[in-house]
This record gives sequence, structure tokens and C-alpha cells, in this order.
Amino acid sequence: MLQQEQQHSSAEQNAPVPVLIVDDDVWMQRILSRIVESIGFEPIVASDGYEAIALALERSPAVIFLDIIMPELSGHQTLKLLKRLSPTRSIPVLVITAMSDTENLGLAIKEGAAGFIRKPFTRALIMERLQELLGEELVQKLATARLRQRLGESPAAEPASVTPSPPPPAQAPPVVSPEELLRRYQGQQPSSAENLEVVRQLLSRSRRNPPEEGQG
Repeated sequence: MLQQEQQHSSAEQNAPVPVLIVDDDVWMQRILSRIVESIGFEPIVASDGYEAIALALERSPAVIFLDIIMPELSGHQTLKLLKRLSPTRSIPVLVITAMSDTENLGLAIKEGAAGFIRKPFTRALIMERLQELLGEELVQKLATARLRQRLGESPAAEPASVTPSPPPPAQAPPVVSPEELLRRYQGQQPSSAENLEVVRQLLSRSRRNPPEEGQG
């Protein structure tokens, strides 16, 4: 409830409401970023689980879109960490996957995912999921503000069907090591020794037992 109130406050003050996109596929990052940006959210992206947890701790996104199959930390391992840490525990996580494996998807729900979206997806489906998690009022307010902004930026004579220019080449994301993640968390939560130990144990366990290929 407190998180939703903060998001409504940010929207009323025209402050960006961040959404975290976690996927090692750069093209999927771009697609999702364009969709959430068109709805009025601020997309932030991570290419692996370590970077995702670091960004979640730093930015407190309204929602996290999480791919299941990723290198280093799988989506399942990343989800477990997010739900074990008090600063990120309440952030709703939507699992995005091309898998039709109901067992894996059911496991993600048990681990704390708020729901899942199968690839390929549409803008309407993403907007519907955001409304379910954050409330229709907030999402509509952000979407309306973004539409007004775009109309204000567009030349009057510009036709509505103009094809958008291709996105610029993606820059390589910064590498966030387990040690850097621990340092950032410890710096933000100096009194939370219990949570810090949870991070150490789970990251250590993930490195000793990497996910087998094809699992997620």
C-alpha cells in the first residue's frame, strides 16, 4: 500500500515511475522498454540477475519484468533473492517467458511472482497487467500524461502513421559482480546484517550450483 501511495505521489508530481526489465536479450529489452515508456513509465534495464538486484535496491521500481532463462543467476534464483530481501520483497514481479512449461511457471508463482506473461505479447497485455498490479487510475494517469507529452512534442503537420526511426545501437550494460552487489546492499542497509547474510548465502549457493541448461 505504501509503495502504491509513493507511485501515485510521483505521478502527481510528474516524477518518473520506474519499471525494471530483466532480460539478457537486448532486442527484448528494447521492445519492452518502448512499450512501458509509451504507457508513461520510465524503463530501466538489466541483463542479468546480479545487475537486476542492484538496480532494484537502488531504484525501487514499481514492477519488475523478469525473464526466466538467463546466464549467471536464472530468473528463479533472482526471484528468490528479490523476495528474501526486505527492500525488494514487496515489489511485484511479472515473469516473462517463451516456455509453456507449467511446472516451471507454477514454481515461479510459489516463489513469489505476481503473475506471468508468455512471449510473444502485445502492448495491450502489458498495460492490462500493469493496471492489475498498480491500479487502473495510476496507469491511465501516466498514459494520458505521456500521450499529451508526445502530442506536444510532435509537429502539427506530422502524419500519425510516420514510421518511428530505429533505436540507436545498445551500449553494453555495466557488469555487476556478486561482490559489487554485496557492497551496494551493505552501503544502503548498514544495520541489516540478517539480510546481508541472506544475500551472501544465496549468491554463494548460486555460484556453487549454477542452473542446468534448459532449466529456469
